[in-house]
Amino acid sequence: MMKKVYEKVEVKDGLDVILLPRPVVVATCVDGEGKPNAITLAWCSPVSHNPLIVAIAISPKRYSHDLIANAGEFVINFPGIELGEEINWMGRKSGKKYDKFEATGLTISPAKEVNAHVINECYAHLECKVVDQVVSGDHTTFFGEVIHAEVAKETLHKVKQGGPPSYYFDPTKIKTLQHLGGNMYLSNEEEYIDYIVEGESDV
Repeated sequence: MMKKVYEKVEVKDGLDVILLPRPVVVATCVDGEGKPNAITLAWCSPVSHNPLIVAIAISPKRYSHDLIANAGEFVINFPGIELGEEINWMGRKSGKKYDKFEATGLTISPAKEVNAHVINECYAHLECKVVDQVVSGDHTTFFGEVIHAEVAKETLHKVKQGGPPSYYFDPTKIKTLQHLGGNMYLSNEEEYIDYIVEGESDV
């Protein structure tokens, strides 16, 4: 079957829209007095398998930037699209001026292994300790080693081909929150496809 070849046009600004949509996460942290705060992010990525290290990028202009830099700990929370309004609001308001949890009605509990909080209404959490930070252009990338992780039980299934990992996250069980830019979001609605590759991987 002939595959489609796309006609291209040059893009001179807004280049990052090509990398959209991106999963939305909320990084939670605390200030020097232990007061919880949260920042909505779409710049989040795993960068190492073993140990598991996840990178988040935050502008130094953001209140949470220095909180995470000083504490050396944070939690990455994964919201579903039903939390879209609250999560978008969190990303548009500063923790210097607002108690984001009181304002949105989202609830928190202490994390298991770090001095931060998990958002109870989110379907997964990664508790992280900062192992490095690098200034890249107008953002600081914080590299967090995941020392504890939890995910909604109904979203995990054993893999068909043995792994690792031994489980996969089933995206049909959760309507995830994806960022399209600005105040625009969408969710996953399609069935996940499992491609079977014969033989051992040789990469």
